[in-house]
Amino acid sequence: MKKLLIAGLSAALVVGFSACSNQSTSSGGSSGGGRVALVAKANSAEYWVKVKEGAEAAGKELGVDVSFNGPDTESEGDKQLNQLQSAINDKPLGIGFAPQDGAQDGAPALMDRAKESGVPVVIFDTPLNGSDVPVATVASDNKGMGAQAAEKLVALTGGKGKVAIIAHGEVGTAAARRDGFKEYLAKNAPELQVVDVQNGESDPAKSRDKAQGILQAHPDLVGFFGTDDDSTIAIADEVAAKNLQTKVVGVDSSPDVISLLEQGKISGIVVQNPYGMGKKTVELIVAASKGENPAEKNVVSESVWVTTENLKDPDVQQIVN
Repeated sequence: MKKLLIAGLSAALVVGFSACSNQSTSSGGSSGGGRVALVAKANSAEYWVKVKEGAEAAGKELGVDVSFNGPDTESEGDKQLNQLQSAINDKPLGIGFAPQDGAQDGAPALMDRAKESGVPVVIFDTPLNGSDVPVATVASDNKGMGAQAAEKLVALTGGKGKVAIIAHGEVGTAAARRDGFKEYLAKNAPELQVVDVQNGESDPAKSRDKAQGILQAHPDLVGFFGTDDDSTIAIADEVAAKNLQTKVVGVDSSPDVISLLEQGKISGIVVQNPYGMGKKTVELIVAASKGENPAEKNVVSESVWVTTENLKDPDVQQIVN
């Protein structure tokens, strides 16, 4: 199987936003070196907190301030676009932007405005369609992560039976992970049949409802895949509540995911390195502000398969904690 890669993201924005913005924070570290603004998909989930920590660490190393913002949830595209516009208006050294699905259509026009203002942009977490303005994209090999989860589930189940998926959206990273999972099974384990795919919208309650419905219709599932932490947690909780033997695999970590993994309710997860993603995003922005663009526009880093067997390894602990 091809080498599975993954990378980056980060989130933030400028201070002093309009009323539509959410909890912007700024970290010190500059001595008049300027400021970088990051606008993430959301502002408080554990994944984005890790991105923020990495971004702020890079800011301290490079002598710039880093502002961080994002909507409350990952389904507020209009609000995120307003935050991006505010960041452009403030003219920082550069901007990092992780586009929500609902911001994909409106963001290219704002990329043009950033270019007109002389503000370089680095996209992170999710590629942005329809614009060649960003100097780089720090993004995961999301399709590869889905394939990696599928490969592990084949080993866990013996490659036969029914499986289902709850995705955290219908486009972007969710679609890539979903499709990577399905395509791997179709090619390598045709006897492992995907019988249902639902969209949990990266919402815990909706993901739980979807998991309940799928398990009610298919109590004989041998495997269940969640494309993000919310969907994976919902699946694991419902499988445990019904005392089923269904193997649960997912993508992304959070304290609740790790707890369920330790309890044996999740068999394994494909984990990104959000700290490293945030750090790389800021490094690229600062370089771009000096006219130093990367030789390759697509920047990636490896994902890690985490189980109870390697959870305590130092390298894994740095990623999940």
